[in-house]
Amino acid sequence: MDNQCVKDAEEFYQSNVYGKWRTGEKVSFSILEKTKREAPKDDSNPFANMFKLSTTDEGKDIEIYVESPEGRKVTFTVRVYVPNDATNATPYLICMHPVQPKEEILKKGCALIFMDTSMVAEDNCLHKGVFYDLYPFTDDKDSQTGELMAWGWEASKVVDAVYNGLDKALNLNPEYAMITGVSRWGKATAVCGAFEKRFKVVIPVCSGAGGLAAWNYQSEGKSYDMTKCGGPKEYTYGQNEPLSCLQSDAERGWFVDRFLEYKSYDEIPCEQYMLPVMAAAKDRYYFVVAAWMGEDWVNAPAMWETYEKARAEYEKMGLGDNIKAHFHKEGHALIAEDVEFIFDALSGV
Repeated sequence: MDNQCVKDAEEFYQSNVYGKWRTGEKVSFSILEKTKREAPKDDSNPFANMFKLSTTDEGKDIEIYVESPEGRKVTFTVRVYVPNDATNATPYLICMHPVQPKEEILKKGCALIFMDTSMVAEDNCLHKGVFYDLYPFTDDKDSQTGELMAWGWEASKVVDAVYNGLDKALNLNPEYAMITGVSRWGKATAVCGAFEKRFKVVIPVCSGAGGLAAWNYQSEGKSYDMTKCGGPKEYTYGQNEPLSCLQSDAERGWFVDRFLEYKSYDEIPCEQYMLPVMAAAKDRYYFVVAAWMGEDWVNAPAMWETYEKARAEYEKMGLGDNIKAHFHKEGHALIAEDVEFIFDALSGV
């Protein structure tokens, strides 16, 4: 695939789907001796565990300071875990939320950085959070940025902090940044991996529609042989997430206003395999992770379709070994089985 096709995809996604990618800010940090967090009043807050971790384990809170080119200033906090035997060659995995196999990843010699994306962009259609303090969401459709892109921006600012001294403070390898997220944060991971080229490894998990599920591949009502993953001979998929759900008040904040103008998936001219293609490079690695069963809504077969199409493009570029897929049997999460697969694949890199 030529560079112009990739450039066209970048422009399309910024104008019509996810919004404008922002960069060029001044970024610094401080390592907090004591957390400044206050526990959320609502235990259903998806990041409630982040606050509990701040006072109950060995991690450190890192405050990130960002100043926009226009001089606006904001801060947000991330939670960092470093292996006990970390050296200056320690890779690090930025997680858009706390992940389940925390200890398994640390045992692989990889540091973890947990983000709280709600600090940067609230998960609603109100466009509130420190990102929007810097870059307000206005009626100007050429300047809008949706929440998925804003969450990716947050991860990019963490990478900036690593390059600006956090690597030396925590023995991290700035050249070995990885990123992951599940579900809506899997979508944001795919978006971030396409635009932030400094991520060496990109791992979108169970990302579904608006992520790596092909717009025009519907598995609803279709049956598949799941014996390869220990499932039944015939597994029939239920409802896939419709476009109307992505455009509802619950989810439309993830996108820009022009995305709301599409009436059906087949009107969207750019297929989602372009997101991993935009991340393709000799020194970068891409893992499509999902579950085969119980993932009717996020349309696992459509994510496999994206993987197959992206792999074909990678092979044309001589990068066939740089993209892999691992679909576990069940679980809307990054699980220990996925961690083993990913780190085994990266062991020779």
